[in-house]
Amino acid sequence: MMLETERKAHFFTINEIWFSDYPFDIKGYDGVIFRECKNNVDVPGFHKDEFTTLVIDLTQELDQIFMDMTASYRKAIRRAEKNGIVIKKSADYDVFYDINQRFRKQKKLSSYDGGVDVRYMEKYGTLFTAEIEGEVVAGYLDLEDEKNIRGLLGASLRFEADKDKMRSIADANKLMTWEEIKYAKEKGITEYDLGGYYTGAEKDEEKERINYFKQGFGGKLVTHYIYQKDYSIAYKLAKNMHKQIQKMKYGKQHA
Repeated sequence: MMLETERKAHFFTINEIWFSDYPFDIKGYDGVIFRECKNNVDVPGFHKDEFTTLVIDLTQELDQIFMDMTASYRKAIRRAEKNGIVIKKSADYDVFYDINQRFRKQKKLSSYDGGVDVRYMEKYGTLFTAEIEGEVVAGYLDLEDEKNIRGLLGASLRFEADKDKMRSIADANKLMTWEEIKYAKEKGITEYDLGGYYTGAEKDEEKERINYFKQGFGGKLVTHYIYQKDYSIAYKLAKNMHKQIQKMKYGKQHA
């Protein structure tokens, strides 16, 4: 059980594998990355990093999962349903891509999409969107295999909205996550991964706000592992150079 993806990094081709139990060699690529591995192992040639995230156990009853959310989140979900916010499992990849690019610009993040373009979304992703009066205002892109679903990208138009619409978009985001959970449980998926939890020593208000948002859904804090191996010397040099440029341009948190 795993999801094998391929993405381009300029002139290089990277194999990115999600939810594998262990890393292993892959031929024919400039590099390989194993993400969301649950086992802590040492494999020659692979660099290992820890990754902390929040995971919701989907083997529980839906009522229990809902009750584990904070009262304010349950209220927001009910309010979003009452106000007619529409959540769809969607194919509006180009619309969401545009929202995500605008969202990143407004947050002063790099516009580099990490290879997660419209083609990548269509081939590998599961997209949910939220609509208010027929307008797509937010979306979440997930990756999944038979037993796992993991949030990869989330973006909205909240920076472009007035105060009332901003509140509606906030409610829509919570309802969207709830609909993702229900979708995954119905498919027999056993874990919903909220896509990371910041545990760095340095204070980072933006990442701490994201932590606060994710905490409201409940879940258990766990450690997963990322394994990387570079097969191409040119790719390794280019990757290190890119990190240095990002660090100088956007600061340490975006390197």
